[in-house]
Amino acid sequence: LTHFQRTLLSSSFEINMRRSNVINLLGRLASTVAVPSQLQVAGPGPSSIALGLASQHARRGMGPLVIRQYAEQTQQSAGGGWGNKPPVSMQTLLLSLIAGAAGLSAVKAYKDQKVQQVMVQSQQVVGKAAVGGPFELIDYDGKKFTDKNMRGEFALLYFGFCHCPDICPDELEKVSAAVDIVDKKLGVKMVPVFISVDPERDTPARVKAYVKEFHPRMMGLTGDLESVKKTSKAYRVYYSKTGEPNAKDYLVDHSIIHYLVDPDGEFVTFYGKNYTEEQMADSLCEHAANWKAGHPDSYHPGKEIKFTPPKPPSK
Repeated sequence: LTHFQRTLLSSSFEINMRRSNVINLLGRLASTVAVPSQLQVAGPGPSSIALGLASQHARRGMGPLVIRQYAEQTQQSAGGGWGNKPPVSMQTLLLSLIAGAAGLSAVKAYKDQKVQQVMVQSQQVVGKAAVGGPFELIDYDGKKFTDKNMRGEFALLYFGFCHCPDICPDELEKVSAAVDIVDKKLGVKMVPVFISVDPERDTPARVKAYVKEFHPRMMGLTGDLESVKKTSKAYRVYYSKTGEPNAKDYLVDHSIIHYLVDPDGEFVTFYGKNYTEEQMADSLCEHAANWKAGHPDSYHPGKEIKFTPPKPPSK
């Protein structure tokens, strides 16, 4: 495994462990507040059964609200009663819900922080050899398209499929907005590229109609199964069909990553789902300005390309 892959795996494991700890904590919390240790039951019968079931559910980690509803329904149907004290006070219930929400919020914040750290580290250590490389596919006009066709300008590669219900449209709209921001700020027209991981259904004509819904400069690529597999492997892209093997109506699980490729065709960095269009645009502007500084005569000759990254918000 590369350093990047090991870092992702360890971070994912650590995040899942913390999430599991929070869930276990909530289960124990529910078991301690759901049913008091001593309850006055009006008499034997369904209410006593409800109390016994409530205790079992509490030990299993079911929430106090479910237990209370079950007990109240049983009481109403049989005429029994809980006595003078309810099983859970509203104050205790609210405190439990607040504690649970705070715990889940802490897990989410920690996960976002770890993902950001992984992305920063990977951008520093992945290098040229780890991601990307030569490929040969078919563009939306049915013509051969290789990595050499992207030379001369920055390109953003995204792997998805035309039948994707929500993730792909959201990500393609985001990258379209980001390259428009770069164009407005620097006058640099970066090229978004959509590569289908569902070539069995995504014909060139379908891909062309699909990408034109998002941006006029967006290039759409497809190809045979082997070519798509080879290209995806070069960019470390995961994808897999879901559902029945021979079904025509299926979805494709896949990585949600945009790959930035420089004007020489080399991989530069990547952007995950957690990036906003503004954050992506700022990063793209910075890379374009740095490239111009290192290639003043070959990259947009005669044009001044400078960018000052925004200052992080003060804490």
